[in-house]
Amino acid sequence: MADRDNATSFADKRSLRDLFGGLLFYVGIPATTLYPLGFLALSLQLWRDPDFPYTWASSGLNFAMLWYAASLVPKVVVIGTGVRLLLLAFLATFLSMAVASLTLQWLRKWSVIKGKAKYQQPEDPSSKKPFDRLKKYHWLVSLIIVLPVTILLLSQNFPFDSWYDALFYGLYLGSCALGGTLIGYIRFMGHHRFFHHGLLVAFAAAIFGALSLSALELPNLPLVEVEATMEWPQELAGSPFRLLSNDSQHWYVYNRESGMLAMEQADVKSVRFWDDTQERAPNIDSQDGRVNPS
Repeated sequence: MADRDNATSFADKRSLRDLFGGLLFYVGIPATTLYPLGFLALSLQLWRDPDFPYTWASSGLNFAMLWYAASLVPKVVVIGTGVRLLLLAFLATFLSMAVASLTLQWLRKWSVIKGKAKYQQPEDPSSKKPFDRLKKYHWLVSLIIVLPVTILLLSQNFPFDSWYDALFYGLYLGSCALGGTLIGYIRFMGHHRFFHHGLLVAFAAAIFGALSLSALELPNLPLVEVEATMEWPQELAGSPFRLLSNDSQHWYVYNRESGMLAMEQADVKSVRFWDDTQERAPNIDSQDGRVNPS
């Protein structure tokens, strides 16, 4: 009796340990990468922004100024950038996993390859539950639902502007497809002991795909016009700025003509935020993808 109680206690402890381990793996690891991913993505976007005074087209790689400018952006904005990019990377990875699973299922049905199910004993149809019958169509339904959502999000947030974008789209799709195909193959072959290793590889590929996707857009920062209490130089009057951040002492802004500025809060009379319809549309070169000012 005591041995049975000890065995039950040990099983409960192990199940709790597995539960916390699973939460750490599936939730903790992605959560800890959101800020670094958003920070790197925002740095790449600033580097490509024609309004940023240290863009790649004019200053090459000015690592110190890129790092400093990205560090001024509020953490909530940086994490939000990471969430959006990682979500799109996960959707593409999931689609790749669905395509790989469906393809392997058909190849096995045509006797081209052998999967784990080939060596299992036939199951009794009467023992199947309704949920088990739905598994047959799980990937197909997921593909039908997730594919339109992914295409819609990509078309609205990352429009194809030039052939220069094809390289980054290819890196994004290729990286996510690599991770999704690997997971689909591991599940199909029943290599469960390698499942967590495959997830880590797929997650690393999704991170790389998200960074590739970030190079297709400019930083989504507010466009503001500042009215100051002191007399402005002529070249600053009425000029729009990109707002990096503000605190109780300073407003941190930049534009192409004036560079990066830290304006003291006491000298700022008012700030007008521009809406999207008033922003200047960038002129993107169709040959090399360089973003030039309008």
